[in-house]
Amino acid sequence: MAQPTITEQLAKLQFTKDLSELTRTALAGIAQQRTLIAGDIVCREGQSSRELFLIASGHVALDMFVPGRGQVRILTLGPGEVLAWSSIVGNHGSTATGTAVEETHVIAFRDEEFMQLCQSNHDVGYPVMRELAKAISRRLVSTRLQLLDLFAHESA
Repeated sequence: MAQPTITEQLAKLQFTKDLSELTRTALAGIAQQRTLIAGDIVCREGQSSRELFLIASGHVALDMFVPGRGQVRILTLGPGEVLAWSSIVGNHGSTATGTAVEETHVIAFRDEEFMQLCQSNHDVGYPVMRELAKAISRRLVSTRLQLLDLFAHESA
């Protein structure tokens, strides 16, 4: 069975499924497919990432360094979720370390090409950035819930 094209994958993933076919085709034109194996580091907390990743299949764990506790898993991301978005929104370092927990297929976008596409074509850029804002908002809510759970276990 042939692997789906990037455009076909983008049509099914949460982050990109509601984008127009024109926008998904433009994104596919600058994307690369990658396969990660369990233990591969996608991004490191505090270090600059040069790529934005969309998880096509598999899972990536996000860990943060907590003083006095070391690395703490705050979230695990799955298909359709975006990761390493910090440089796209102006942060110069990743907010967490992302590690593949199993074989994971990602669609990678080089930051420079991604930003150039969004800035040069507002019919692509606005909807993509709107979806990125939604993804960041969902991540914030998920992280807050995870942190509440962590603190609840600490005080018990």
